[in-house]
Amino acid sequence: MELSARYSTPSVPVAVSAPSPAHTPERKQLPFELSTEDVAEVAAVAAPVVAPEPEMSEQPTTPPAADSPPAEPSAEEVLHRAAREANANGDVKRAKALYRELLGLNPRHVRARNNLALLLEQDGDHEHALKELDQCLAVDPGNPQVLVNRGAVLGSMARYAEAERDLRQVLLVEAGNAEAHFNLGLVISRKGLWAHAIPHLRRAIELDPSRAMVYYYLGEALNHVDDLQGALQAYQRAAELRPSSAKVLYGVGIILDRMNRPEEAAQMYRRSRELADR
Repeated sequence: MELSARYSTPSVPVAVSAPSPAHTPERKQLPFELSTEDVAEVAAVAAPVVAPEPEMSEQPTTPPAADSPPAEPSAEEVLHRAAREANANGDVKRAKALYRELLGLNPRHVRARNNLALLLEQDGDHEHALKELDQCLAVDPGNPQVLVNRGAVLGSMARYAEAERDLRQVLLVEAGNAEAHFNLGLVISRKGLWAHAIPHLRRAIELDPSRAMVYYYLGEALNHVDDLQGALQAYQRAAELRPSSAKVLYGVGIILDRMNRPEEAAQMYRRSRELADR
């Protein structure tokens, strides 16, 4: 369903003076539709946007004697560390190759497969990301972090019922999972049920108030239900947390326009375009 520009904010502003008269609202999901800057924020939390690495059950080990030399890391540990370091340095191609090498040694390594799936999704390869996450759950059924990530991927593929199923399954056992609330709010928003999405986005903020993009999407949802004051507050908080985001500042501008504050709106559009042109 297409909505006018007054009800949505584009990812890249196209005008300084005012928003275009008609605009198809952005329908992508966190963490995977975001810019590199947005992905970095999610990784430090979403996500994605995304959930943190799932824990793997490990057998208890006897601590080494005080005079024993430190144990050499296993080949798996070396590869896993190297893959994460490559990803942190922006070498995604090498990170994926290292994760695949690790999985060749141990196909049941859930953390490596989960991280590989996230890198594939970041590249827009939804199908292969989903296959990797399915394999994670075959090894560790019900893993909440993997379910959150699969729910986000399914949402990106417009498979909303399946995405909602995964995210609600997480919330049944972890009612305080901020990522699950956030992604569920986004899935419901994408279905056009803005009023139903708002409680989940608000809950995500209560659980983790440090995420700029959660406020951004709450502002978008409140804008759709014509709560302009609430939307403005949400967008402004997003701007405080992410002052360099053209997308966020454009959202502030749209609300100010709707509140008949054209001069302030024009200033936001101008700042938004300046940031987008950098």
